Amino acid sequence: MSDPRAPGADLRDPAALAALEAVGLRRVEVLDEVGSTNDHLAAAARPAGGTDPAAAWPDLSLVAAGHQSAGRGRLDRVWTTEPGTALTFSLLLRPAGAVPLPDYPWLTLLMAVSVAEALAAEGVDAAVKWPNDVLVDGRKIAGLLAVLVPGDPPAVVLGAGVNVGQDALPVPTATSLRRLTGRASPRPQLLVRVLEAFLPRYRRLCAEPGAAAPGGALHAQVAGRMETLGRAVRAELPGGRPPLVGTAEGLGASGALLVRDAAGTVHEVTAGDVVHLRPAAPAAAAPGASDGGAGDRP
Repeated sequence: MSDPRAPGADLRDPAALAALEAVGLRRVEVLDEVGSTNDHLAAAARPAGGTDPAAAWPDLSLVAAGHQSAGRGRLDRVWTTEPGTALTFSLLLRPAGAVPLPDYPWLTLLMAVSVAEALAAEGVDAAVKWPNDVLVDGRKIAGLLAVLVPGDPPAVVLGAGVNVGQDALPVPTATSLRRLTGRASPRPQLLVRVLEAFLPRYRRLCAEPGAAAPGGALHAQVAGRMETLGRAVRAELPGGRPPLVGTAEGLGASGALLVRDAAGTVHEVTAGDVVHLRPAAPAAAAPGASDGGAGDRP
């Protein structure tokens, strides 16, 4: 008999599993604890020994965990929370050639928008920070990480972590549903809402070439939830390149962030950390005060 006190008991409840099946998932595995749902699912979905992993782990397979003890974000940053307080899951996507590899970044962006919409249904006004964070009033409430799984074409494991029931968080720039609303929404309900928002977008991306291109419906949905657009930003670029400072003006055809620098040149940022900058301080400062400089938004 399942222990009702186990970290994953709520996600393993028969009603929760039935709701997940009803949204269109092909396989669901719920773990009480795992190091990383992304690592677990990516290992299971990887070809090995001549077997076809797609038979056991088809498109739209999901792994959820009551507790993730070694969750990872971008740049291998570690994020841990108390058992049972966060919604942590990974979704396996096998577009099977329907989505060109250069367009895979849209999968993360579409999931980020879907998480933000699910949070809105809980009474929280959330927005997306390029490329994979969900913020409320500048504080992070959710993060996403996509991992490619070798294959022809490659599969994608798309992981998400949403702060739900935490009273205390490891950094002051984070928040949770409990801290924002005074209550912890049921994790199964939140997960179903995320999937109900994401799966139609995923199917549309697979079925309609150009749906995420500029002018397409999916492109407009992401841009409409993207708090980064129109902001002064600093992009910390990989490979030892100097940071890029400018204004985030839009999204490219493959989901890249378009940043216009002070000289008017538009750059495509495909990878890197993006920091939202505060506007400069007003010119009418107190006598003797220096001009305000840009800094990281909290």
